[in-house]
Amino acid sequence: MGGLLFIVFTTLLSIFAYVLIGDQSPNANDQKAEIALKSPGFSSNGILLNNNRYVDQVSLLDKIIFGAEKPYDWYPIQEVKKVEEGLEVTTHYGIQKIIPLKDLFHPVEQFDLIKHTKERMFWLGTDRYGRSISSRLILGIRISLFVGLLAVIISLGVGVCIGGIGGYFGGWVDRVVMYLINVMWSIPTLLLVFAIVLAFGRGLGVIFLAVGLTMWVDVARIVRGQVKKIKEEQFVQAAKSIGVKELRILFRHILPNIVGPILVIGAANFATAILIEAGLSYLGFGVRPPTPSIGNMLNEHYGYAITGKPALALVPAFTIMLMVLSFNLLGSGLRDVFDVKDTN
Repeated sequence: MGGLLFIVFTTLLSIFAYVLIGDQSPNANDQKAEIALKSPGFSSNGILLNNNRYVDQVSLLDKIIFGAEKPYDWYPIQEVKKVEEGLEVTTHYGIQKIIPLKDLFHPVEQFDLIKHTKERMFWLGTDRYGRSISSRLILGIRISLFVGLLAVIISLGVGVCIGGIGGYFGGWVDRVVMYLINVMWSIPTLLLVFAIVLAFGRGLGVIFLAVGLTMWVDVARIVRGQVKKIKEEQFVQAAKSIGVKELRILFRHILPNIVGPILVIGAANFATAILIEAGLSYLGFGVRPPTPSIGNMLNEHYGYAITGKPALALVPAFTIMLMVLSFNLLGSGLRDVFDVKDTN
């Protein structure tokens, strides 16, 4: 139940990511070198400056899914005071700078501290580029869940069809299916994913396709064993005796009776897909920066774990651990509910 609650929480968090995070720019990639490598709980006031950039109006749905560019730049400051030339600001590095009033997002003759500034909280601190770790982490969770979901759908679709056909028809069909399963099992999963990514190029679509096409083996093995057992039941024999077509018996009568084992292996594959995607991104074969991924966040900052900034490396590492653990716990719970026994 704890694993299920955590999965529901992270799913809702990822769906409404751009509504909840502080940095609502696309990919949470608002880089501010002035506040790089700040500790968790850091907050800063910032002046809203006109960026002279035209921003297209987007729908609410687009904002929720993709984020939205802002017509202003948030410039972090430590102190600000009005002077004759404009505003004298002091950055977090102690550097003083003069900003003319005409550069403000709402240019006026009189500076208004409330209207022209905005405070931002960085709950998990900032990375080496001055980006919000919490914002990018939530978007990284979205990528992991998205890749995991599509990879599981592909693996279940391929594995159920191949395993079901082999287990039901038996004979030479079953021998061909088992040959394919044994061949795929002989290739290390991560190396096969590398080969597919290198062949078709990096990209989110290629990643979930590669992961899904390497995880169908376990699904096919489980489904094959379950189908071989259930096809001997009396209701299957009765359906055959009245002339029901073979594929209809398989997909309409047998497969609905093995939903439990399929859900169990689906939960396990979800955890595996998240781990593989994170590993690919960590090694530089995953999603392309600046798109946030838990794996590339860990790749960018793992060295800080021993240099006084452990949160930069530990936060993404623990996030991956909790997500994988949650899906494994969910799979164990489903196994107990459906009383699933491993059958070859």
